[in-house]
Amino acid sequence: MAIQPDDQNYLKEDLIKLLERNQFNVVVTDEIVNYTPIIRATTASCDLQIARLTPDGSNRDIIRHLAAGTDRSFVVFRGTVYTQQPILWTVLHYAWSRFLRELGLVRHIAPVVAVAVNSSCNAESLPWGELQGVP
Repeated sequence: MAIQPDDQNYLKEDLIKLLERNQFNVVVTDEIVNYTPIIRATTASCDLQIARLTPDGSNRDIIRHLAAGTDRSFVVFRGTVYTQQPILWTVLHYAWSRFLRELGLVRHIAPVVAVAVNSSCNAESLPWGELQGVP
């Protein structure tokens, strides 16, 4: 049995659904930074930008790009908010999840997401746990 590649679009779709359920207007832009698409979302008091990070942190410089012009940034992994990417945990989780995926036990690997927001936004309290890998 051949192992299908991880579907990168599921995260975009799940992010859009999560943000829309929380009253955000979502704009899927054509902007791509380091081969990573950027999603922008707004409410009356909140502007945020989101991008997927690689588990090994090799594209974490994207956080600097996202954070330019915003007040703060954070990383979301497995429903938990971090001030910076916990690279050891994301790499270990990625390796273990790939193994489980090869056995057919999981369909997606939990994403690592960078978020940049303005000061009036309380994006850390969004239900980020909804983005965990879907078994």
